[in-house]
Amino acid sequence: MSGETKRRFPPETRTLQLIAVVILFASSIASLVWTVVVFVDREARRNSAGRILSEASNRMIQAGSAELTRMIPRWPAEVADEHWLIINRRLAELTDSILRDYPGVEGGYFSEYGKKFVGFAFPTEPLPVAEKNSKRRIPARSGPPEREFDLIEIRVNAAIRKNKVLFGVESVPPSTVAVRTAPVYYEGAIVGAAWTMMRIEDPLFVRTSTRGYLLASGFALAGIVLSLVMTIGLARTVRKQAVERNRLQTELRRNERLAALGKLLAGVAHEVRNPLAGIRSTAQLWQRGIGPDSESAGDLIAEVDRLEAIVSRLLQFSRAETSELAPGDLNAVVAEAARLAQGPAELEGVNVEVELEPGLPAAAMAPQALIQVFRNLTTNALQVSPPGSSIRLTTKVEPGGRRLLASVRDQGPGLSPDVLRHLFEPFFTTKSEGTGLGLAIAREIALAHRGDLKAENRTDSRGASFTLVLPVVAAETPAEKKVDAVFT
Repeated sequence: MSGETKRRFPPETRTLQLIAVVILFASSIASLVWTVVVFVDREARRNSAGRILSEASNRMIQAGSAELTRMIPRWPAEVADEHWLIINRRLAELTDSILRDYPGVEGGYFSEYGKKFVGFAFPTEPLPVAEKNSKRRIPARSGPPEREFDLIEIRVNAAIRKNKVLFGVESVPPSTVAVRTAPVYYEGAIVGAAWTMMRIEDPLFVRTSTRGYLLASGFALAGIVLSLVMTIGLARTVRKQAVERNRLQTELRRNERLAALGKLLAGVAHEVRNPLAGIRSTAQLWQRGIGPDSESAGDLIAEVDRLEAIVSRLLQFSRAETSELAPGDLNAVVAEAARLAQGPAELEGVNVEVELEPGLPAAAMAPQALIQVFRNLTTNALQVSPPGSSIRLTTKVEPGGRRLLASVRDQGPGLSPDVLRHLFEPFFTTKSEGTGLGLAIAREIALAHRGDLKAENRTDSRGASFTLVLPVVAAETPAEKKVDAVFT
């Protein structure tokens, strides 16, 4: 990979981008979930206000009826202020111990004797400074908060007068409160009332929560937008990487072919020398007046034919890469190769067997080039197969469904380790009259199809197996097609 490519697309940058996208997206989702949970909790408080106030009020009535009359004379008399302070403190402690189990609920008592509020506890509005410094949450005052005082006074008097429990939700700007008032009995007589209140919409809470909702929603929206932007950027980076990878693979294949051509030139010098030496010697004989006769002319023509065969194979090798690949049927190519091999096989007494997997996916190919591959393979297989044996052509889909495999198997002597190492090198041959270019050309054609050609000895029987591997055709993006068009 080039230095420019590494600078543009370092792996560390892609990893950090991916981590940032995940973190932003997760944070955004968490913010949205938190917002929804808070809203749901708020609505649940509104819907459950009646039940919560009823439970708290009943406990206050049960626990406070005796305390409400303990220090008040049974017959009308003046109750001293210090006595009221004691009553208020004792009932406030009682209210505090009960209402601490009901967050957001405040309440107290109303004494029918003296028409006084006593025992107020758990205020939900800010306390005065002196009360904030106190270790207890019991306020110094005995009655309801100033904003709701009139409403609660009307409600407790109505509950005592009507001798019934009253519940309602009222708007006391800027709050909305749920209030429950219930008469308190002692020895069958009404001695006062218990009141409980819950702020369903507290202005401070509304402002704080609304600000929190806006911040959370803004953060979530910003996170989603940033995640989307970074995801798009990451997708573009991956797309550029894919295009660059395809370009580099094309260049790599070409570099491999140039390296092979370097070896090829070394072989050409050796291969061409022999027929040129024969032609030179024949020409020298003719120059001396010996000949020409039919025998020397035939030798000259044979050497020229040998040179032509070498040049033809060289042209095939140099043109092995095909620039126009189209989806095609590999089964049809293998079937045609088997048909072309049938005649020579019968002359050698060799059987040709074909096993084609039905429903084979399409592969990108140049059919004539692939037929040339299989003709080379079947020709080699026939040359090493003894009479009465078989060569077998098969096709199948590789497990996973991404590649196609087409094999030519013979029952010859097999391949030695040394032959396997050099089998696809140009001009390497084990035949006395071979040029050593057939398998090299076949492999170059396979590489040009973005596939490969592999050789191995059979494990099921004696002989060798040559397998052509081709990728299953897939729809290419316009960018990938553009790259292929530029470099082919």
